[in-house]
Order: sequence, then structure tokens, then C-alpha cells
Amino acid sequence: MPETNSIKSDEFISVARGQAVVEARQSAEGECRILSAAANVTTSVSEVFTGEVRYTGKVRFDCLILTGGRTECVSAVAEFSDKIASPSIVGGMKIMLSPEVINCEATSDGGAIKLVAVIDTDALAVAHHGCDCISDTGDGIYSENSEIGYCSVIAEQSETVYVTDSITVKPCEIVCVTSKAVVTAVDVGDGDVKISGAVYSNVITRADDLIASNRIVTPFVKSVAALGADPACTAYADVCAVDSAAAINDEGKLELSVTLAIDAVVFAHRTAQTVTDVFCADSVLETETSEILCCSVEPQQTVTDAVDGQVTLAPERLAADNVLCVANTVCSIGDVRIDGGKVNVEGLVGGDVVYYNAEKNAVDTLSFRLPFSMPLSLHTDATEVRARATVTDVTVKIRRESVFDIKAEVAFTVRASSCKTVPAVVSVVRGEAIPAPDATVIVHIAKPGETLWQAAKALCCSPERVAEQNDCQAPFAGGERLVNFCIK
Repeated sequence: MPETNSIKSDEFISVARGQAVVEARQSAEGECRILSAAANVTTSVSEVFTGEVRYTGKVRFDCLILTGGRTECVSAVAEFSDKIASPSIVGGMKIMLSPEVINCEATSDGGAIKLVAVIDTDALAVAHHGCDCISDTGDGIYSENSEIGYCSVIAEQSETVYVTDSITVKPCEIVCVTSKAVVTAVDVGDGDVKISGAVYSNVITRADDLIASNRIVTPFVKSVAALGADPACTAYADVCAVDSAAAINDEGKLELSVTLAIDAVVFAHRTAQTVTDVFCADSVLETETSEILCCSVEPQQTVTDAVDGQVTLAPERLAADNVLCVANTVCSIGDVRIDGGKVNVEGLVGGDVVYYNAEKNAVDTLSFRLPFSMPLSLHTDATEVRARATVTDVTVKIRRESVFDIKAEVAFTVRASSCKTVPAVVSVVRGEAIPAPDATVIVHIAKPGETLWQAAKALCCSPERVAEQNDCQAPFAGGERLVNFCIK
């Protein structure tokens, strides 16, 4: 009876994508002017049906406004629910949501502020590809074997982490705080996954009626349980800052607290022997064949690169004397691809620069958008790639009163993988007997590139017998005269 291997190859894919528009309204005392509007989104899966995933979410808006000669922050929270439909979604599938704010706008009308955010949500899941195939055929049936490599998911884990930090600041008051998290390393151990990274927080404070940015970088390391994991495994990890707050304590220190949501997926690397083709010299074979989709993943990598450019103020705008803060920084990736083993990314970095004009003793703002297209300092042999980008810092210099030099540090998190289809024999059964050939010798003229296995099929004998009876090496150049002296 042929031996059977059960192959379970997994890949981490996007099964669906959708957009939601979320609105909020907040009152403002008197007339105001919008300087900048930013939004942070969190989502959670509520139900998964065949063809559809339903989810709920929460958007926190922070809007910098100029009112009564002072810069204030108007905050609002909007809860929403939505669904994403796709034939790739199956009931009971474990979905991980990856939401991103791709646009945020605010308008002021009659003392009310209308806030609108466009949320792009990617639904990620593990796709399972299974096949039972034979690994051995038994006596008298010759087989061509192949060793295949693939990955199987052995653990999926979600956890919540709390991080804190503090810095010394001059006397001030908190206006608003935003935080973003970046994973820098994912290390798999025995039964756990260690996730390392940093939280990048921008705390805007006010003193003497002027605002300023305070950048805080908080490293974190978190071990997540993963039953069955070992150092030979590969893991992916997502970390999202779901909430952040800051306060000034009695000692005058700025204290920061951030809540992080962690999602981890662990892959085990496996190999298996499969039979890809069979033949028999004395019996007709009844075979069932299939194809195995073998997927393998490379370790997740994060690299930092810079996007820079110049932005010029419109002639009617106030000249800039100094920069107060940078808010609402975003980076969207339009395209990511592999060219010659290099990962190339294209996208757009944007944000709002709030600046001060001394002559008018006034505050104004400039929105910037910097397109980029560049290779990352990564090399991969993979065929598929996904990437996410997070702005970790923005430096602004005033070259002249109307020209800004802007340099944004961006962390790119890259996941590369490969999938290939391998033929496999699922079952083989002997059929009717084949009459023995009358000839004492069978001759076969090799074709260019022909393998020993292909020659053996043509000569109705084992590959070992072809090698024993012919003084030439496979793969053949073409034209070689190969013989099989038949045994009567």
C-alpha cells in the first residue's frame, strides 16, 4: 500500500478590502479657523459569515483650531460599524483587520466643526491549502520524487500591552497627543514570540499662547505565548497604538501612557517527499493527480528611509518665521513590487506644518504632500511582497520666509513570500498487465534537456537501469543513443 503524506500549506493574505466614511461633529466657542485635523482608528471583528465580515470601529479626531488668538485642540470620538464582502471569506475564518486613515478633513461652520475621516480597512486571514498525496509507490512502480518546502500556521495570538514614558518639560499645558507604533524585530523562541519595537508619540503643548511639539520615542519588548513555536519558525507581528494620553505631574514632568494591540502569526517551515509522476513496465496504472500550492514566508523586516522635498507658500499666505509643530503626518503606499531582488515602493508622505509669523503675531498652517519612489535596502528571492509605512519623525527648516525644507523619516515594514504549484500523485493502482516486449533491446534517442526519469519512461525500465546500461550523463544534450537490454 503506498505511503501517504498530508500537506497543509498556509499563506497570510488579504481576503477583502473596504472603505468607510466616518463623521463627527463638535461645537466650538465662537468663530475659529482650522489648522490641522488628524484621526486615529481602531477596529474589531464582530461577526464572520461566508462571503462577509462585519466589524465595529472607533475614530478619535484631534483638530487644531485657531480661536481668539489661541491654538486649541477640539477632540471627538465617533463609533461606527461596517462590513466587507468577498467570496474569499469563509464562515469561521479568523480575520485580522488592518485599518488605516487615508484622509481626514475638518470644516468650521457657525461655531460647529465637522470632522470626516476615510478609513481603508484590509481584512487579513490565513488561507489553507491542503492535499493528501503519496510519498512511495511500492515494488514494480517507478516514481519520480520531489522534496517540497512549505509553511504551516501553528499559532495566532492577540494581546494588549501598556507602555509608559516621561520627559522633563518647561511649564506648559497639554493640547493633544498622538502615538504610532512600529515593530522593529520579531524573534521566535520555544513556545513564544518576542516582539520588539518603538512607540513614536507627538505631544503638542502650549506655553505663552504658542504651541510646540514634543517627540517621545518609547521602546517596547513583549513576549507573546505561541504553543508549538521554536526558533526555526517565522512570525509576523502587527502593533497598533489604540489609545494614548499625556499629563503634567506635580513634579512638572510630562507623563505618557499608550495602549498597544498586538497580533502575531507564527509559521512552521516544513518539508515533505511527494511523488510527481509514475510508470510501470508490466502494468497499466490508474492514477489520480492533483496540484499542491506550496507557500513559504520570509522573516518580517522593517527598514527606515527618508523622504524629503521642498514646499513653497502661496504668495497670499503669511511668511514663516519659525515652525511651531508638525501634525497629521501620514504615509500611504501606492505600489510595492520586487525588481531584481530589490523591494521598490511608491507612495506619498503628507502632514500639516503649523508656523508662526512674528510681524503679524499670527499662526498659520501649511499642508504638504511629498511623493516618493525608491528601492529599500532589502534583498529578497521572494515573488510576492506587502508593505506598510509609518512616519516616525518630520524635520522642517525654513530656507526662506516662503520655502520649507521637509524631511520625513519613514519606517517601512515588509513581508515577502513565495507560492508555487507542484504536481502530485494522489493515488496509484495497478490495472491490466502489459504484455512483455518481443524485442531483446529497446533503443531511445534522447532529446535535448531530457532527464534520466524521462529516458526511463521511454525505455520501460527503472532510472537506475538506464544509468547502468548507458555511459552518458543526464540531463542529456540530445541525440544520445540510449538502450535497454530487456530481461526475458
